[in-house]
Amino acid sequence: MNTATKLILAGPLVFLSGCSVIRQYTMPEESNLLSGAGSIVHTEKSKKAEDFELLDMDQLLKTYGFEDPQTVSRQLSDKADELQYRRNDLQDRIIAASNQRCGTFLRILTSSKSQTQMGWGGLATLLSGAASVTNPASAAKILAAGSTVSNSFLNLYNEAYFNNLTVSVISSGIAKYREGILTQITDQRQGTLSDYPVNRAIADALTYHSACNIITGLEAAATATKSASTVSVAPAIK
Repeated sequence: MNTATKLILAGPLVFLSGCSVIRQYTMPEESNLLSGAGSIVHTEKSKKAEDFELLDMDQLLKTYGFEDPQTVSRQLSDKADELQYRRNDLQDRIIAASNQRCGTFLRILTSSKSQTQMGWGGLATLLSGAASVTNPASAAKILAAGSTVSNSFLNLYNEAYFNNLTVSVISSGIAKYREGILTQITDQRQGTLSDYPVNRAIADALTYHSACNIITGLEAAATATKSASTVSVAPAIK
């Protein structure tokens, strides 16, 4: 193998190393990148109260005066309007944190797919181009085979994680799903604390947050392709 061929073969390794360094600065630390936006609830022991996206639920209940169920129950008749306002405000706090974290998740998801496509697609192009100008023929065949493998990896990635859909389609599915849940939450919030307890309000807000995941986006996109009319894909909140 001559020096030129060695340099050509070494090129992809340098290319991939560069991509790896870039990903270290752009990819999140959490392992749930391709599954969902992650949890927004943490405990006091985690020492992350300074993060807007992470909520200490016990502290949040204390802040809004819902830490003692017995005290709250005694106030149901005298402070109905105030309790309703505080419950809704607490729920809005969770929803706001969810919106911020979901936005970050979608941004990183877009970055992940773009970088992967650039990495494997660029490598395939590099190997294919090198194969056309490389001698001997055996070395050219190796480079051509490498290009085919790179394209295969890219196709497998798109199929395994994105079902060959674009990120915009998936994000639209997530947004549509969460919009349906939020509409149902808004209807529930009109009731008093007796009709819509604070724990249920929290549970609904967390349901809204958990809908920010790639599976939801894929399912919503699949539903949209099966029907020409607009349908609600959000689960009923009772």
